[in-house]
Amino acid sequence: MQGAIVAFKLEEKSGKLQLTPAWMSRDMDHAEPPVVANGIVFAYGSGEDTTQAYPDRGLDDSSPLRIAASRHATLYALDGETGKELYSSGDQIASFAHWGGLSVANGRVYLGTFDSVLYSFGLPAR
Repeated sequence: MQGAIVAFKLEEKSGKLQLTPAWMSRDMDHAEPPVVANGIVFAYGSGEDTTQAYPDRGLDDSSPLRIAASRHATLYALDGETGKELYSSGDQIASFAHWGGLSVANGRVYLGTFDSVLYSFGLPAR
């Protein structure tokens, strides 16, 4: 696995608060921090190849090598209570996301990618 989103419930047990796992998403290919809007968890897999050590060349690494080995980012919308996948952008996003993050405003979710494209997706109706 290369990264997933995990949700926890805050519960009281024997007078003490504890976090209890609620659900875990699918593998998101380098999952990045999610945002929550209207009970929907928006998350994305960056698709970036983060390998920095190699069996054949050790730590001899460079950005061009990682860029060439990266895949496309994928945006997901998940039900906040159950983790059920409501939406996946599939292969609509052409590049990987690097040092970015999701933004939510005016009923839209935004994600910028390495190739300088800003993607905008409408929020699912609830």
